[in-house]
Amino acid sequence: MSHVPAVGAAPLPANPEALMRQLKMPHARALAPELLATARSRRCEPMVIIKALLTEETVGRARPMPVTRRK
Repeated sequence: MSHVPAVGAAPLPANPEALMRQLKMPHARALAPELLATARSRRCEPMVIIKALLTEETVGRARPMPVTRRK
């Protein structure tokens, strides 16, 4: 899956990215840079960010395997 972050999105800091990689959270890891950039600009609460990342990971894992592999 090749996800290109938004232009204003900074790369995910090393520690959270390493944790998500270790926990095998590819869907959340792909969304995180863009989500964090948006959250900073809107001054969102941390719980909103965490919920969005976990929701994306859950949805990504729930997709049938053939759909995921076609990307």
